[in-house]
Amino acid sequence: MEATIKESLIHFPSEKGSLSIEQIQYKNDLQLGKLHRRFIWAMIKLKIFYLVCITLRSPALIIKTYRRLISLRTYVWGGQLNKLYKISGKYYYSQYAPGWPSKLYDKLIISELKRQANFSETVREKLSFVFFAITRKCPMRCEHCFEWDNLNQKESFTSEDLLKVVDVYQKEGVMQIHFSGGEPMVRFQDLLKVVQFASPKCETWVLTSGFNLTKENALLLKSEGLAGVVVSIDHYIPELHNIFRGHKNAFEGAVAAVKNAQAAGLVIAISVCATKAFLDGGHLEYYMQFAKELGVQFVQVLEPRMVGHYENQPVLLEEKHIVALEKQFRKFNYDPSYVHFPIMVYHGFHQRRVGCYAGSRSIYIDSTGDVHACPFCHTKSYNIIDLIRSKAKQIPIKENACPQFNTIA
Repeated sequence: MEATIKESLIHFPSEKGSLSIEQIQYKNDLQLGKLHRRFIWAMIKLKIFYLVCITLRSPALIIKTYRRLISLRTYVWGGQLNKLYKISGKYYYSQYAPGWPSKLYDKLIISELKRQANFSETVREKLSFVFFAITRKCPMRCEHCFEWDNLNQKESFTSEDLLKVVDVYQKEGVMQIHFSGGEPMVRFQDLLKVVQFASPKCETWVLTSGFNLTKENALLLKSEGLAGVVVSIDHYIPELHNIFRGHKNAFEGAVAAVKNAQAAGLVIAISVCATKAFLDGGHLEYYMQFAKELGVQFVQVLEPRMVGHYENQPVLLEEKHIVALEKQFRKFNYDPSYVHFPIMVYHGFHQRRVGCYAGSRSIYIDSTGDVHACPFCHTKSYNIIDLIRSKAKQIPIKENACPQFNTIA
């Protein structure tokens, strides 16, 4: 096993043979030095305090809300996160926060300030993020696919529909849109158009298996305003990833996609579904090393859910897995020995402490147009295609429910 792991960490297959890690590692110095990080974090906190002051004005409310905001951040991250990456002139500490400095980052903070200031009042909650499945087509057959029943049927969205949906939610104040599928890169020309349409008003990301993310396509997406990509890589051992994805070349395509995204100057996260077998095998430590060598900024660790292809299967993690994940989450984000490792994003950590953000701050539009609180807890509220084609003037109140964690943050 150790020989297999070592080989997987050092050499990645490509269409032209095997490339060494030195050939594909991100050359830019993205992880900042200690003093640089401290200075930028100080500037970010200063800007947040300034936004608190000009937004709320009341001294008592300013102090109360600022403390609540900082406390919430600590609960979400389990401490004072100090890692930062600089990409294309902006600083990133989360794939779910727009790069700083930017008007979108300020807008996100102001939105959260108003939410916290009106914590006890009945106000209409504003969305911050939309996860939008733009296609039903996909070349993969992934073990955990939550769109399984919708895949590879006739498309639900026309090209015009995609733009109208983006427009509707941008008018609602959305600051980030993550385009998914199916496999969004199957519908590349429409994806280009919708990224171009969306990007002036919000930050855009693409969630992909790596399929069709060539160097040329990555550069085109970047030129139209794309901020980042989330590439699904569910194992550092190629054969196990390919089995999970149901495609013999899945690993090769995913690693190539990461390289191409790096060359285009995109922010990069890789995403892994941490199954019981993955955790019981002690693979997360090696996976994080793999991510470090690959040169990505974020590793998103997802828990399996009983939806889609996993429906009615005993896939939910046990307490021992949760404990192990939380321990790793703290280690990779705060232990000084791991300062040069990617930031580990693990939603389960804050979901068990402050509740789930899905529904209150984000929604998921599946490939049939049904709007849910979350990709992993299907709680349909309405169908966005029906709304835009009927020219409805207002979006219905969304479903605020979490069958898994109950509490909405």
